[in-house]
Amino acid sequence: MDNVELNSVIEKKGMDWLVAALIEGSIGYHTPKHAKILINRAIAGEAKDYCERCMACFNCDLMKMIERDVEIFERLEARDPQRSERIVSAAKQIANLDEEGQSLVSLAYPTMGV
Repeated sequence: MDNVELNSVIEKKGMDWLVAALIEGSIGYHTPKHAKILINRAIAGEAKDYCERCMACFNCDLMKMIERDVEIFERLEARDPQRSERIVSAAKQIANLDEEGQSLVSLAYPTMGV
C-alpha cells in the first residue's frame, strides 16, 4: 500500500472505518487515538513504525501493517457487513473516552464480542 491507496481507502470508506480496521486487525492492540496517529503518520509519508506489533509482525513497515488490517477488515465486511458496522460504531464510541479509558477497552477488546 502506498499513500495514493491509503488516501483512496480514506476517501472511499472514511477515517472511522480505517481506524476500526486497525483496531480489529490488531485485536484491540491499537486504541482509536493510536490508530489515528499511525494513519496520520502514514499519510505524512512515514514508512516505519516502532510499536511492538509493527516491529514483531511487520518488520517496522507501517504501510504493510495498515494494508494487512485493511485487507482483513474488507474480508470481514464482505462476509458480515453488520459486524463490521458494529465494530466501526464501537470504535467511534471508544474514541470518545479519555486515553486511560481507551487503553482499558483495548485490553478487553479480544473478549468483548463486538
